[in-house]
Amino acid sequence: MAIQVDQQKLVLNAFAAVFQNNLVAADAVSWRQYDGELSDRNGLTVSEQVGPRYVVTQTTAAVQDLTTGTQDSIFGSEQFKVDQIFGSSMGWDDFVKIRDVGDARQSVAIKNAATRLAEKIDAYILQTATLASNNWLSGTTPGLNVSDLGDVASAYTRLKEEGADDSDLRCILTYADRQALSETIVAYPAPDSLSTSAFRKGFEGEVNGIPTMFTQQLPTLTVGTRTASGVSTNNGANQNVNYKAVSTSSAPGFYMTQNLNIKISAAGTETVVAGEVFTIAGVNAYDNRLGADLGRLQQFTVVTGATAVAGAATIRIFPAIIVPGTGTGGDINVNTAHATVTAIPAAAAAITWIGVASTAYKPRVMLQKEAILCMTAPLIKPATGISGSVQLTKVPLSVRMWTNSDFNTGKHNVRFDVALNANIRDRRRIVRLNGTP
Repeated sequence: MAIQVDQQKLVLNAFAAVFQNNLVAADAVSWRQYDGELSDRNGLTVSEQVGPRYVVTQTTAAVQDLTTGTQDSIFGSEQFKVDQIFGSSMGWDDFVKIRDVGDARQSVAIKNAATRLAEKIDAYILQTATLASNNWLSGTTPGLNVSDLGDVASAYTRLKEEGADDSDLRCILTYADRQALSETIVAYPAPDSLSTSAFRKGFEGEVNGIPTMFTQQLPTLTVGTRTASGVSTNNGANQNVNYKAVSTSSAPGFYMTQNLNIKISAAGTETVVAGEVFTIAGVNAYDNRLGADLGRLQQFTVVTGATAVAGAATIRIFPAIIVPGTGTGGDINVNTAHATVTAIPAAAAAITWIGVASTAYKPRVMLQKEAILCMTAPLIKPATGISGSVQLTKVPLSVRMWTNSDFNTGKHNVRFDVALNANIRDRRRIVRLNGTP
């Protein structure tokens, strides 16, 4: 039978509806659709400005003497990209059986394809968000289930220390955590039975007053083969940087990151992987708003991993090591306003890694929606076959359907594709958490 345009729209709309209602991570992050700003000339990349911070002075009986000049205004930037395509497809036989609205809604092919696509994108978004954070509240044994209200409250406290406000906070845990926290969760009433039986559940309750989602899509991080905690060292003195040098991102996710030379005591090809977290002896976290030591070691995350050569490696880390009062001229105030740590690491300061080497862990996450920006772009209209696109109503994301037939083989196919990237906007507004022993 011939495939009519009305049927094409019916299938596409049915697919989009199921896909949207199963994309449960959509409410955990922010979204934006780009069109004109992205092109092959800029590599499908755009930059977003990061505003400057300033040191506030307090004087008595007279205004601050500005004879030496005012503070420098250093505007940073982060790069965002759209180059990831997620898609699913099915055979023609499934497609032609869909003739009316009832069949379209009940089609196992559409439901399975749309749900699997949503699950894949959920896992991608949550992996990006979870492993972006440098803060990991894991106690002495990372990977444990969240079983106490205090575990969630500690993550909230850390977000506040990092400067996040209370707007749009989200907590994402596993079903094992839900079981352990069953007496703590405040459930939202369901509007009707259809909404809770037809689709996967999203944010279905609150823990510590924060909307909470339970999912199997949280990532598993297998840490590198680097030797166990306490034996790696910083490799070289004066590895701190000026904020001005790290304020402009050279690649997506590189804002306020730097290279760090480390020494892994075991010789050979030990590895450090992206997403790992560590501390450096004598280097505490610094609150640049209060202008004070936070009384705990600063945690760093590995942005780009490395394989050691003769025990030495260079890794890219966040946050950059910016110390108040360092630098010369205008850099002194700028570094103080953007400081991340209390002191320059010693040349051979001990590095302590979270987790045992080569072990898999599943961190949970609490974040502010603005921390991750999902950028989307509509896909072009194909030159062959029959195609159509539909814009989702809840998020600015377009789904394109494309059907095609091969004259020689008689093979008929239909595919659904979306283009999006989960981009890191502010790592400080994300905290990993696990239970404590």
